Amino acid sequence: MDLTDPGSVRAAISDLEDVTHLFYCARFPHRAAEPEPIDENLLMLCTLVEALEPTAVNLEHVHLVQGSKYYGSELGPYKTPAKECDPRVPIPNWYYAQEDWLVERARGKRWSWSASRPHGVCDHALEISRSMARVIAVYAAILKACGMPLYFPGTQASFSAMYQCTDATLLAEAMAWIATEPRCRNEPFNVTNGDNIRWVDLWPRFADFFGMAPGPVRTISLAREMQDKAPVWQQVVARHGLVPTPYAQTALWPYGDFIFNAGYDIISDTLKLRRAGFWNRVDTETMFIRLFEHLRRQRIIP
Repeated sequence: MDLTDPGSVRAAISDLEDVTHLFYCARFPHRAAEPEPIDENLLMLCTLVEALEPTAVNLEHVHLVQGSKYYGSELGPYKTPAKECDPRVPIPNWYYAQEDWLVERARGKRWSWSASRPHGVCDHALEISRSMARVIAVYAAILKACGMPLYFPGTQASFSAMYQCTDATLLAEAMAWIATEPRCRNEPFNVTNGDNIRWVDLWPRFADFFGMAPGPVRTISLAREMQDKAPVWQQVVARHGLVPTPYAQTALWPYGDFIFNAGYDIISDTLKLRRAGFWNRVDTETMFIRLFEHLRRQRIIP
């Protein structure tokens, strides 16, 4: 359905009478260099919930997926570890607009709401180019083909800063748990793997996996430096018998630039989720190796 078109939404959900839980994970498309639009993102949520309410008469819960941008993590150094009770940053944010609307909409209704706030979501789905694992793996394959070590492409500050990731499967488990746990009604929760990493610690492990020497920091723009590497990638695909993938779909290089150039700690406090009773955790280093192995098994990378 087209969430910006009420008619499209009504037609798509007209027979969803038995729906009890809505997990809202949509976002309006935007260019990486532009701020995420607030009005459009709010409109999509409003359109769906307003159409669903009279159809799904047994609706119990609406869950929003947000992120650490709720705390201004993309704006510069911020208070860490970020807690759900921290004050909002004084800059408009589509997460705020959606949450405020949903809180008001749920007032006096039989259904409740909740929100999860992950960061650095890592998914094994092969069709997703906005993938941290794919960015790292394809970048490594290209450098290796060029006879280079595995340089860290971001800044020295980012190399040493603390960072966090969220395994997509863990996030799904947490979302389902939050949405069905009475203690979590009408509350937001940070959801991450539960550990913190530094790229400086993981980079040698990644280099070892790809059979490369770990390189030092070499700050570049991946979006620029990787722009002309399609011929190199095509050679890698042919040499290793990989699944032919259009170079533009192999990895989202601007996403890599966003990840590797923050230069300050990005940490969320997950104690609220633990206190509520959700204790599942994922070791981030193990997660990355598992994702690389998955890409290799599927012949996406050598």
